[in-house]
Formats: sequence, C-alpha cells, structure tokens
Amino acid sequence: MKIKNVSVEGSLKKNSVIKNIGITLRAWFKRYPSAWLLFPLYLILRIISPFVTTLIPSFAIRSISAGNVRNFVILIVIALLVFWIMNGASNILGTFVQVQRTYTRLGHFTSLFYHKTVTTDYENIEPQKKQKLLGKASNAINGNFVGVEKVMTETTELAVILFGILSYGTAVLVLDWRILLVTLAMFVEDVALRTYAIKYSDAHREESSEIWRKKNYIKQKSFNVSAGKDIRIYQLGKWFNSLFVGIIKARAKFEKKQQLVWFYPTLSGMFFNFARNILAYAILIKKVLDGSMDIATFTLYLGLLEGFTNWIYTLSQRFNDLRRASHEFNDLHDYLNLPERNKTGENGVKGGADRGVEGDDKIKTGGETEVAVKTDSETRNAQPPAITFRDVSFAYPDVEKSTINNLSFEIKAGEKIALVGNNGAGKTTVVKLLTGLYHQTSGDILVNGKTIDQIGLENYQDNISVLFQDTNPMAFTVLENVSSAEEAETNKERMWKSLETAGLKEKIESLPQKEETFITQNFSPDGILLSGGETQKLLFAKAIYKNGNFLILDEPTSALDPIAESKIYEEYNNLAEGKTAVFISHRLASTKFCDRIMFLENGRIEEFGSHEELMKKGGKYKEMFDIQSQYYRDENKAEEE
Repeated sequence: MKIKNVSVEGSLKKNSVIKNIGITLRAWFKRYPSAWLLFPLYLILRIISPFVTTLIPSFAIRSISAGNVRNFVILIVIALLVFWIMNGASNILGTFVQVQRTYTRLGHFTSLFYHKTVTTDYENIEPQKKQKLLGKASNAINGNFVGVEKVMTETTELAVILFGILSYGTAVLVLDWRILLVTLAMFVEDVALRTYAIKYSDAHREESSEIWRKKNYIKQKSFNVSAGKDIRIYQLGKWFNSLFVGIIKARAKFEKKQQLVWFYPTLSGMFFNFARNILAYAILIKKVLDGSMDIATFTLYLGLLEGFTNWIYTLSQRFNDLRRASHEFNDLHDYLNLPERNKTGENGVKGGADRGVEGDDKIKTGGETEVAVKTDSETRNAQPPAITFRDVSFAYPDVEKSTINNLSFEIKAGEKIALVGNNGAGKTTVVKLLTGLYHQTSGDILVNGKTIDQIGLENYQDNISVLFQDTNPMAFTVLENVSSAEEAETNKERMWKSLETAGLKEKIESLPQKEETFITQNFSPDGILLSGGETQKLLFAKAIYKNGNFLILDEPTSALDPIAESKIYEEYNNLAEGKTAVFISHRLASTKFCDRIMFLENGRIEEFGSHEELMKKGGKYKEMFDIQSQYYRDENKAEEE
C-alpha cells in the first residue's frame, strides 16, 4: 500500500467520514459475505416496524368509531402479530449484525493494530509523542462504542434514519410545510451545537488519552510482581493510591467539562420540540374542529409527527456521533500509516506504511496473522560483519541536543569491541543504532559496505544476537523464551546446549516440568519466578541459541555474583569466536579480553585502542580503570580481613 499525504513527521491527511465508512464497510462485508443480505434486510425491518406501531392506534380508533368490534379485534390481532414477527426478526438480525461488526473490529482492525505494534520500527513506539499516538489508536479499537466499531454502528443507524425520514417526512410535508420547517431548523441548530462539541472533544482528546495512559501505568505497576516488592518495602501504597485518586479526579473534571459542552444540544432540542409540538397540535386540532380530519387520522398524524421528529433529532445525534467516531478512527489510521524503514533490502518490497486500515494483504479474514518461517542459524550469513560509523549523529525525537555527535569508527569483521564510558556517555544510543532500533539523524552506518536499509532491517537483525540489560523474559515457557519459537520449531538439542553454556541447565532440569515450565504465573499456576542472575542467564541462553554472527551484550553480568560473572566472561569470549562482538560494560576489568576498547564521553569517542594501549596513554580510560581497580582491591582486602 502506498503512503499518501505523508509529511516528514509521518502525519497523514485525515480521512473524511465517507471514506472511513467505506473502509469499515468493505472490511465488514469482505469478512462476512452474508452481510450483503443481512444488512439491507435489517434496514427494511427497522424502518417498517415503527410504522406498524403508528398504525395500530389509528386502526383501533377507526374500528371502535365504526362500532365494528369484530373487525377491531381482527385488525388488532393481525397488527400485533405482524409487529411481533417483524420486531423479533429485527432483533435476531440485529444480534447477527452486532456480532459481525464486533468481530470485524477484533478480527481485522485489532489484528492490524497489534501486528503494527509488534513489527513497526522501534522508533515508532518508544518516543513519548509516538506513545501518545499509540494510546489514541488503541482507544479507537478498545470497545463497541468508540472508533472503529462505532463508525460501523452509526453507519447502520444512519441508513435506517435516512430512509425513515424520507417516508415520514413526505407525510409531514403533505400535512403542513411549517411543521417540517421547524423540525429542519431544530436539525440545523443541533448539528451546529454538536459540531462545536466535537471540535472541543477533538482538541482535548489527547488530554483524555493521557489521563487513561497514566491510569493504566499505575494499574499495571500495582499488579506487577517485581514492582510490588518496592511498593511494599518502600511503603509506596499510599502514594500510589493518591496518584490513582488524583488521576480519577482529573478524569472527572475533564468529563464534567465535556458533559457541559454536550448539554447545549440537549437544551436546544428541548426548546425546538416544545415549539414543534405547539404548532403541530394547533394545526391538527384545527383540522379536526373544521371537520377536514377525523379522530383516527388525527391519531395517525400524531404518531407520524412524533416518529419524524425522533428521526430528525436522532439523525443529528447519530451523524455527530459518527463524526466523532470517525475522528477516533483517524487516530488508528495515523498510527497504522506511520512510515517504516526498508525491512527486506534492495531486492525486496520497499518498507513503508504498507499496513494501513485497509491493509489486509497478510491478515487473513479470520483474524489470523500469517506467521513467517523463522530463519535457522544454518541459513544465516556465516560471515561476521564489518561495521562502519561515518559521521553519525543522532538526536532523540523532540530533543534539540544530539546524544551522538559526528561519531566515526570502524569495527573489523570478527573483532571484539568493548564499549565503555560513564552514565550518559551515549553507550545505549550506540547500541540502539547498531541493532537498527533507531535510524541515525545524519551520517551513514555501513555493514560490509552497505547501509542497513540496503540490506533490509529484518535481514540485518536476523544476524544479531543481543542481550539488553533492561529486557525481561516473556511469560512463556523456558523453551519458548530460549528459542523464540514454539516447541515444534525448536531445536531442543541446541536449546539445552544454550542453557548449559549460560549456566542455567541444572536449574531447569531440576524443575518438575523442565523446559515446559512457564516464567511467571500469568499463563500457568505452576510458573516460576527467576532471580535476577537467573533471568540474565536465561536471556544469555536466548542470545546463544540464535547464534547470530554479530553479538551485542549490554551489561550482561550486572545481576551476577563475581564467580558467575567470571564464568560468563569466559563463555562470552568463547561464544564471540568467529563473530563480530560488541560488549557494553561499566566494569572495566571485564573488558581486557576484547581486541579494542572504545571509551565514549558526551556522545564522542575520547579514546579507542587495546587495553594495553589505553593504559599506556594514561588518559580517561586509565583514570577510570585505576579508580575501579582500587575499589575492587579495597573490597577484596575487606573480605580477607
């Protein structure tokens, strides 16, 4: 799917209400072909049913006035039977229609949303601005009465109303054009007031989204087992509760303003209804008194007027509800159409916003996503990559100051590099650029002489084994965590070898369900919680199993004891053989086995060389190394004493 009207920031031209109706109906009717029959049949029954109820009182009065009780009983029974059948059929069809709309939202649009969320570029979900857009897009698929499904619902209701207005409006026009004029004036006024209310809602929708985003964060942290320890030990319960109460108060204040804005259309409707009723009754009573209309016809016209007014009033309400839902739908549209980097390389399809709200090329109509076949290590590029940074600068979104400034260096194929520096030096940012999670602001990053986009982001990342410091295992089985695949796709021999290399095999073998044991109890009551050190070993086993030819370890031993740390370094050194490797650490004693050491400061390379070369140079690396060495000597001396 081509991207249209995309600016540099990735914002798109907003879809019109008509276009969004077309998108949702196409998705609905494609997923459920039976809707081509159910939808018009449902509309017909919804339009005729109120008319039948309007006729019944008129029939009753006419039959009673004629003194024909038998005909009266027959007509009433027939009318009630017809109404009962039509109303029952309408309710049954309405249930089918509702189910189809709901599962179109869940099976199509929600699938598109989650597919986008787990496959889109990392820079499309981490920055705060993108988080806000993500939150608004999520709201658009988050229920029956917002966004996507609301567009389908209101479209259905509007179709019923428009046909109802045409039929009822003709009868009202025949009676007296002045009643029609007052009713139309009510409609115009109502639309104007609701338009103002919608604009107000649009202007404050991000405020609403932010309130719910904060509420969800507090809620998630309250349920989080790891956070629960800090909450109790540091007695954060009252603070969390006050935060939650504050958010609820903010939401109540926001809703109060919203309700006040939406009260004005209601007040206007009350006034026009009163004026219309006075005029209608005056006209009808006059006709009865002058003998041009009998009581039965009087009753019929009262029902027609009431029905027409309801259609008109509901038209305004439904139309504006549709506009509001369409605006929410556009949030989803904007998110799904965020531009993407090239995922497949020079010979593949170029990346981009290829999965917009209409993008169902890979999402099956049953809601199932196609699963790509995982590339096994044997089919990956066996040659370790050479990495070149050429005048690379990077600034995070909405941040003026660059984190990385004109950074240039080269990592030779098969070379082991240690990336060190103080906190805030830019190490994490370099890792994000090396792994392709972010794209540089300027300059070039070359892998074997090609840019990552030329190689294809997915192809490049498929050759990387990485262990991030802040990553946690998924709440799946040990096997699935290590292999990143289901059991049928897992090489168990390699999985156990990876666990053994990482130092976790004995622990897993001691468990009753062994590798089938779930991490945490989210999916199984028999799940386990690993210690910090065990967690890092499990993640290390995951990196080992993937066996990429480019190895990146970000503080892999921060949660390990010294003995386990020493063993992991030995295994790391063995694992890095024949690979290009980058090792990030704040413990400089652990970097001596690397071929070269890059010392970063303020986003620039201050020193670059082997451990021996940097120690001889006597610069900042030696200064930091000596300070840390003194700390370890003092610590060891204290232990001996």
